[in-house]
Amino acid sequence: MEGTNQPAETPPEQKTKKKISRRTVFLIVLISLIVLLAGYGIYRRYFTREGESSIFSKLRKSVTTAPQALSTLDGQFHNQGTANRHPLAIMIENSPEARPHSGLTSASLIYEAITEGGITRFMAVFGPEGSDKIGPVRSARGFFLDWAAEYDAFYAHVGGSQEALDRIGSEGIKDLNQFGIGTKAFWRVPQAGKATEHTMYTDTGKLWDIAQKNGWSLASSFDALSFKRDALTSERATAQTIKINFSSPTFEVIWQYNPSDNLYYRKLGGTAHKDAKEGKQLTAKNVIVQEVSHWQEAYQGKDVWKMTTTGEGKVKVFMDGKITEGTWKKASQKSRTKFYDNNGKEISFNPGVFWYEIVPPESPVTVQ
Repeated sequence: MEGTNQPAETPPEQKTKKKISRRTVFLIVLISLIVLLAGYGIYRRYFTREGESSIFSKLRKSVTTAPQALSTLDGQFHNQGTANRHPLAIMIENSPEARPHSGLTSASLIYEAITEGGITRFMAVFGPEGSDKIGPVRSARGFFLDWAAEYDAFYAHVGGSQEALDRIGSEGIKDLNQFGIGTKAFWRVPQAGKATEHTMYTDTGKLWDIAQKNGWSLASSFDALSFKRDALTSERATAQTIKINFSSPTFEVIWQYNPSDNLYYRKLGGTAHKDAKEGKQLTAKNVIVQEVSHWQEAYQGKDVWKMTTTGEGKVKVFMDGKITEGTWKKASQKSRTKFYDNNGKEISFNPGVFWYEIVPPESPVTVQ
């Protein structure tokens, strides 16, 4: 009826325009979501801890930190100025009185082997990273010299067996003996109830300074191992436990694998093996259980322990929660020990910390 107020009908062409406009907005939103989800998937796979390779992780960090360089010692990216600094090997005591240890979290490689009486000792090898408190530092043993020689390492210790001291002199080891250096780089931290021999500490920065004053170059040159990327989360085992019985429960070592960060966590003597300085449990990316012969031999009227450090023998390599059995080979005292699977192919390792567990054939090693 005339005079009645009714809304005018929308023209057909305007309805079409509104439909097209809504459809376009929907498509734009849908495409944006697809792009965002794809980008997030790539980010999680390559740039987060759930699926990254260590190389991608370090590359990401290098964008926001000081210039980085790849270390031939541990396969990781570090500060460019120290990534390939000359390796420094330090002897660390492991008797119960020496615990807890300090500074081991800064080492790139750690060797553990029995010295005397079933007691194990460490040789920690530092390069890209260092610490202002390492210890307790203890004496040299001959077989550790053969592993230090692989890197032409500066060798820090407090005295040693006569056999080791004689070899240091005759073999041209770059020696950093506390007996000759004194308080320039070593000091004691007396503790109630601890004998004096368990209280010696050192500083990697001071040791590298002394090495330079001795005319030794801080540049490094040694035969590097082969590295690969970390296994993706889907490629890793869900769990793994390695138990090494060196001699008694006090020196029993347990490595427990955590797939979320692809690390092995260390226990010693039934408890978490923590660094006193950092308060962190010690971890490794690669655990190498190297089987060697171990015997006593007379030297200048005294028995000393010897090990087969050259030649070849059995090895178990643990990484990514998996085990690879094979053979270790070392052609000469100064050549690098290399590791091969049962097909004769050289094993490539994850970038990160190495622990070398040097065991005689009679030491039980169980894997679960």
